[in-house]
Amino acid sequence: MPDFTWMQMEDRLSPAALTVRAQAISPNDQGRRRWDLFFPRANVDSVDLRDMTTLDFRPAADRREWNARGRHIPLLTPAMREMSIVPIESYFKIEEKEMQRLAERTLGNDALIRQQVRASIPDRTDLLVEANYNRLEIDSMQAWVLGTITQRNPENAAQTVTVSFQFSGSRYTAAGTAWNDPGINGYDAFLAWYAAAIELAGPGEGVVLRQATLNAILADAPNLPNSVKMTRAQIEARIQDDVNGPFRFVVIEDSLDVFDDGGTAYTRTKVWPAQRVAFIPANGVVGRTAFAPVVRAMELSNRVPGAGIDIRGVTVYHDAANAGRELTVEAQLNAMPIPDESRVVVINAGV
Repeated sequence: MPDFTWMQMEDRLSPAALTVRAQAISPNDQGRRRWDLFFPRANVDSVDLRDMTTLDFRPAADRREWNARGRHIPLLTPAMREMSIVPIESYFKIEEKEMQRLAERTLGNDALIRQQVRASIPDRTDLLVEANYNRLEIDSMQAWVLGTITQRNPENAAQTVTVSFQFSGSRYTAAGTAWNDPGINGYDAFLAWYAAAIELAGPGEGVVLRQATLNAILADAPNLPNSVKMTRAQIEARIQDDVNGPFRFVVIEDSLDVFDDGGTAYTRTKVWPAQRVAFIPANGVVGRTAFAPVVRAMELSNRVPGAGIDIRGVTVYHDAANAGRELTVEAQLNAMPIPDESRVVVINAGV
């Protein structure tokens, strides 16, 4: 039975080569992932972060009497929050039983076995990279919409830790009546909330929402003459006139496969939580994604200095175990989305 120690001599299957290949994969999946649009990458030097909370303080001075002192403006120091990035990691294994079956199909031909393993590893590694970026996509939308990040034990999904960014409750509200309720006008309710969001966060350029929520808004939008319904483009143009600025609806109905537990069963899950509408601030940036170094990437970069390895990118490494009978290929990414509280305004529209 051939083992996996030969991989150490395969240049294109080395950890450095697989890491370079992994880092060449688009982080936005040809536009399907949006984390990098709303949370652009920002390199940091450590997984331990200290970040200043937003200070929304807009003081107004007072008039004073002659020969008297004016209004004292106190120096308010924003609080510091400390965060620690835990790794995003995925892996696959090629075990002895899989090698047994491969040997049976190839009549034990060592060269053919290596050829088939050699062909499968890069593609299977690409899937790990995609899975890591998919987790970053889910975490980014959750951090924005809910103000939290949930860490699950990959061996036992029932063990979870939810960490809150501790944003002000004024940033997250709920509609008193669902926007599709016959008793209210969903379009007017939306415009009232959007105006309040501009007051809270400054100029915007639209909202992110699910299709069902958009349908409720469109259903109650004003009609054109002869009761003709406006198109979505016409409604966007009308809102632009109303707010005297850019506006767009961004509908996110993307789904990803989230594992149910420590096994292989999964559930297709919407990336954007239902009923939530999030304000898009001017320039579209909600926060940043902190990319911290991966120790193994630093080691690979020092070992192969000409490979062009990004020490903060996805890092791939493999380990032959059980006397070389099984191979584990792992992909690690040390990245975390960090919303800017001053740019976050979200409502649960009830639909």
